[in-house]
Amino acid sequence: MTASNNKPKKVVARPAQSRFYNNSTAVDAFYQKNEFNLESNSEVRRAADFISNPFLLEPEPALKHYVAQVKSTYKIVRDTVANLHNAKYIDTLFHLNFDSSTVELYYPVYTQRYLLSYADVKSQNLTLRNGIKVGMTRDELIKKIQGYKLYIKEQKNVIEVCDWERNSWLRFHLSKGRITSIQYEGYVD
Repeated sequence: MTASNNKPKKVVARPAQSRFYNNSTAVDAFYQKNEFNLESNSEVRRAADFISNPFLLEPEPALKHYVAQVKSTYKIVRDTVANLHNAKYIDTLFHLNFDSSTVELYYPVYTQRYLLSYADVKSQNLTLRNGIKVGMTRDELIKKIQGYKLYIKEQKNVIEVCDWERNSWLRFHLSKGRITSIQYEGYVD
């Protein structure tokens, strides 16, 4: 055995893998602390207002408000569905399609209000009301959504945001540290 074989091998240090963002513990603590005044808490109302409709500031949004936000050619597809609670009512689904993206609005006949039920946005031509859009960096996204009392959980290439009841969700899909699509699932009943 020669002396050259006894030399310790150099080990290349790998950078520590960055931890994924998860604020669940802090948000749980906030909601437990405020469980008796959730309805009157301004931070809870602000978070609920945002997650119920992250695209528009309109208190009573309509299809025309979404159309006004889209900055490209679009098509509206209308479909009817039976109301889940009363089959004699026929409700309407409106699909706003643009740039390989879709926004679905549910219009129940009994409320005559447009409710955002689903969105899959792959284009920069529809921005969330707080400026979040496709193409934004992960760090910019985290900075913008941290201001809401919402659950934020990051997994590999996806950041999920939901309300305290976990009824409405935003999913931000990432590639190379940038948002490639924004998905929304809302609760409509």
